[in-house]
Amino acid sequence: MQAHFENPSRPPAAVLRLLIVEDSEIDAQLMVQHLREFGYVTVWDCVDDQIALQVALSRQVWDIALCDYTLPQFNGLAALETIRSQAPDLPVILVSGTIGEEVAVAAMRAGAYDYLLKDRLTRLGAAVQRSLHEAELRQARRRTEGQLRLLFHAIEHSTAMIVITDTAGRIEYANPHFTQVTGYPLDAVRGKNPRLLKSDRMAPAEYARLWQTVQAGGEWHGEFCNRKRTGELFWESACISPVRNHDGRITHFVKVAEDITHRKQADEAFRKLEAQLRQAQKLEALGELAGGIAHDFNSFLGAIVTNLQLARSGIDAESQTAEYLDRATTASRQAAGLARQMLSLSRRDEPCRRLIRIGPVVLDTLRLLEASLPHGVQSAIDVESAKQVVLSDPAHIQQVLVNLWTNACHATEGHGERIAVHLADVDVDAETAGRHAGLQPGPYVRLTVQDDGCGMAPEVLERVFEPFFSTKPKGKGTGLGLSVVQSIVSSHQGAVTVESCLGAGTTVHLYFPGHPSAKADAVASLAAAEKSLPRGHGEHILLVDDHALVQDATRNLLEHLGYRATVFGSPLKALDAFRESADDFDLVLTDISMREMNGAELAREMLAIRPTIPIIVSSGYELAGIRTLVRDLGIREVLAKPVERDRMAATLARALGRSADSHDRPRHGVHAAISAPANDLHSTFESHAGHSR
Repeated sequence: MQAHFENPSRPPAAVLRLLIVEDSEIDAQLMVQHLREFGYVTVWDCVDDQIALQVALSRQVWDIALCDYTLPQFNGLAALETIRSQAPDLPVILVSGTIGEEVAVAAMRAGAYDYLLKDRLTRLGAAVQRSLHEAELRQARRRTEGQLRLLFHAIEHSTAMIVITDTAGRIEYANPHFTQVTGYPLDAVRGKNPRLLKSDRMAPAEYARLWQTVQAGGEWHGEFCNRKRTGELFWESACISPVRNHDGRITHFVKVAEDITHRKQADEAFRKLEAQLRQAQKLEALGELAGGIAHDFNSFLGAIVTNLQLARSGIDAESQTAEYLDRATTASRQAAGLARQMLSLSRRDEPCRRLIRIGPVVLDTLRLLEASLPHGVQSAIDVESAKQVVLSDPAHIQQVLVNLWTNACHATEGHGERIAVHLADVDVDAETAGRHAGLQPGPYVRLTVQDDGCGMAPEVLERVFEPFFSTKPKGKGTGLGLSVVQSIVSSHQGAVTVESCLGAGTTVHLYFPGHPSAKADAVASLAAAEKSLPRGHGEHILLVDDHALVQDATRNLLEHLGYRATVFGSPLKALDAFRESADDFDLVLTDISMREMNGAELAREMLAIRPTIPIIVSSGYELAGIRTLVRDLGIREVLAKPVERDRMAATLARALGRSADSHDRPRHGVHAAISAPANDLHSTFESHAGHSR
């Protein structure tokens, strides 16, 4: 039963804390003597019953216990059980005068390290030394096993994916989180190569670099785009390192990976937001540019339109020259509409809505757009049937049509043959309204743009109204087209519907509510009424504008309409003239944006001199809230450039038509009492006064 154990001839000098369970003092002394002869310095105690043993075990830590097998009150096996319960790591050697083989085997199974006969105590020193060494080994093994259990628990419950392979790359172990993320249980991947997760999204050179690194004994760090068992892609950040044996030879590879799919998605979302921010900044810059140039642009257009209309008034309506002049006037109006679209993108203008029929606006816009049709694509236009009147800004109708036409051109380029634009009066019933958010039962004008191009997949169709979402290649689109369309139509209390199928084209319907208080004949009557222009009777108008071309054109128009005009290019000189003879003027017509002083400040100074003077301001752009602000200042009329003849005549007539005989009485209420200082208004225009200079 005794194992062979090689040990030095004498143990190193050490204090041996010895507990002896023995009822014979002589036998105890004899055992201590043998241990001292072997080389141990002993500190010992002797007990002979269970209570004394328990007290001794609780009093201090012992290195080894020597137990007699036969005791008066209890035996060695009972002592061994007591020691195991109180000091499980304490090695025990049984010493007896007579002990049978069966008893010895039972004692060893119960936990005894060795057993000796009292007549053979010469072996005691070696047996103690061997038992102490074995106890150290057992304790070390238990510590190692405890650490392994902790490590295994940590690996099994880790939120990282842990995979162990042999040197050929065959999987030997994968923890539960690997299964949770990838969908592969251990039994499905054991013996297989991790390449079963490859998604073909990574360059082969990266895998080669990985393998070369770990085979050379280094650690590889990097990111994988892998594929789950379901086919879904996921990203992981991984560290792969070699495992070596005691000889330094690589036996395994361990991969510890973290699922970073959400982080990658967040990074991608952040990149998209950055791109959107850059795009928004570009639009903001466009808005600044538009605000800066729109005033001059529309001022020059106003001069062009005015001169064209003056020239047209003296020519036979049936002549070819009249037709040319009408075409030039129409083109100028469309150019002004483009400037307004630029301003609307930057939210620098207010919509100028009026009762209109959409058909003529659509036709005028399509005349310009048809030149952009892709090669081989035909257009089909049907807009004559719509007679309903809507309350809308023609520039907004132009804008939505341009956006839809542009999308249709992209969709049909190389994929389709036809773009159709259709306009119709429709009555939306309750059932139809229930199917489309934003629609209410009632009369609508429906504008439809249809193409037979590439169409859209369902997942794309769900996102078409998202700002900055675009399926076009980088640099080909802003992703704002349908978002702007939806915004404009929603502001009309209308709705947008999109029908599309991949490979089968797209149909977009825009619903504009018909105006309940007006019909087409009312619009026609209004247009006919405007043909009879209200004229002046020699009233004296102070005109202030620092554009020479605009001065000449506006003065000619005023004189053509029956007014007298005194013109100043300098607002300061105009203010001096007004101070000297304020009562000589019946009305002031001033531009908003001028170098020396903006029109709002000029109006404030003039109203301080003569609070009842009617003042009209003209502007190349309509800032949000401008009409409310100028009313607070005492100005009731704002003319958006380019100012055409009919609108100029009507505005002047309104401003002067309610005047009394006296210059000092209010005229049409265009000059309200100043309710507050004009500082806010002044600062609003001041920042724009020099943009176009």
